[in-house]
Amino acid sequence: MKKRLILLAGLGVGYVLGSRTGRQSYEKLKAQAQDLWSDPRVQDTVEKANQSIRDKSPAVADAVQNAADKVNSASGPGSDAAGAGAAGTGSAGSKPTGTPPVKDDIIADPERDLDDEGPAGLSEDT
Repeated sequence: MKKRLILLAGLGVGYVLGSRTGRQSYEKLKAQAQDLWSDPRVQDTVEKANQSIRDKSPAVADAVQNAADKVNSASGPGSDAAGAGAAGTGSAGSKPTGTPPVKDDIIADPERDLDDEGPAGLSEDT
């Protein structure tokens, strides 16, 4: 019993001293990170990056829209999205054209077994 008490006391002292040392290291690292972040050279670089993103975002948005239009127009004949232009536009009373309807095929049916080529529930050898 005495050995257990000594062990627990030793673990407690080690924990307290270790956490104090760990906290000092953490505070030192935190101060260094704060100094680095507040450095004018770092802030200048951050501002240049933000400005570059602001300048290029309209071009990226246009490129994404053009790619989406190409995908919609290349989705094939009979698709509601073919030639529709911007997604979600259309005449009054029509369905939104943002997403084409899901067709019954093996890709759209995750429940269908890959080896199942016949009617559902029937095997080919019966």
